[in-house]
This record gives sequence, structure tokens and C-alpha cells, in this order.
Amino acid sequence: MYYDGPLFLDVICVLQGFTFSTKGNIYTFSRSFYNLMSGIDLSANMLSGEIPWEIGNLSHVKSLNLSHNFFIGQIPATIANMSALESLDLSHNELGGPIPWQLTQMSSLEVFSVAYNNLSGCIPNSGQFSSFNMESYLGNTNLQNSSQGNQCSPVLGPMEVEDVGEASDDPVLYIICAASFVLAFWATVAFLFCLPFGQRVMLQL
Repeated sequence: MYYDGPLFLDVICVLQGFTFSTKGNIYTFSRSFYNLMSGIDLSANMLSGEIPWEIGNLSHVKSLNLSHNFFIGQIPATIANMSALESLDLSHNELGGPIPWQLTQMSSLEVFSVAYNNLSGCIPNSGQFSSFNMESYLGNTNLQNSSQGNQCSPVLGPMEVEDVGEASDDPVLYIICAASFVLAFWATVAFLFCLPFGQRVMLQL
């Protein structure tokens, strides 16, 4: 079962049975209903507020997509309790704070994105996080890469990475151009003054 629709998260996360009616019929679901859900897609529903910590109780869900909403606050560390989760998309929200280190314990996680939020701190580099590329973190100006010595460096966008590469190549390019110019100059001088044909050319000038 896969849920895709504008449903409030606090309703999903209260692990109790519930009853609703539609078209004159009454339907009752027990708490085991939540164990049947393999995915939840609440993207682009204009949802706001904080992501409730109870979301971690959905331990059978394999895919969670909360992207393109207006969620604020921090990423709940309890998401790490969703041990079956394979895909987590929290991109295009207004989430802040660091990425919880507890998420590195999620061994099943294969797809991850928190791009275009307001996250800060260091990107975890252990567990499955060592396999995620920088596209997962774009648009977080205060988020930094982990490096040797537990130091952090800012996450670069595609254009910034390209600029850095060009800047590092500039000194080498200058040296090559200068050396080529010097060699061409002295080769011309040697041709004009040392060879008979070059001497005749100079006399004609």
C-alpha cells in the first residue's frame, strides 16, 4: 500500500485505529493498517510546521517524500527508527539545524535529498552517507562538507566547483603560454640570423 495525498502527518503518526465515513459507508481501520503502508508521498501539499517526531514510529515504510512543502524546524532524529526506509526526500522545504547523526545508522537508505533547505553544520560522512553525492545537499548555504581532521568546508554548487577548477588551472596555463612565447621568439631569431636564407630575408627587408 502506498499513500499519496494531502493528509496531516499527525494523523498518520498516531498509531491508533481510526474510523471515517464516505458516501454513507463507515470504514474502520485498526492500528495494523499503518504496517501495510510501504510508502508515503506528501510532496507539494503546502504542508507547514515541524515534522513530528512520531514519524519514526512508521518502521515499515520504505519511501518517505515530504518535498516541496513549508516544513520548518529540525529534521527529527527519530527518522532513524524507520529501519526499512530506502528513500527519504526532504528537499525544497525550510528545515534548519544540522543533519542528525543518527541517520547514518540507516543501513537501508539508498536515496537521500535535503537540497534547498536552510540546514547548517557538517554533512555526515559515515554509513550510507558516504555514497550520496553533493546534489543531495545543494541550496544549503550553511551546510559544510566533512574533511580530514573533522574540519568542514562549504558545500559548492556546480558552477562554484567549475570555477574552482578553472582557477587552479590558470597558473599552469600562464606558464605554458609564456614558455611557448619564449621558444617561438628565440626560434625566430635563430632562423633570421643563423641560416643563410634568413640572412637574405633580413637584407631584403
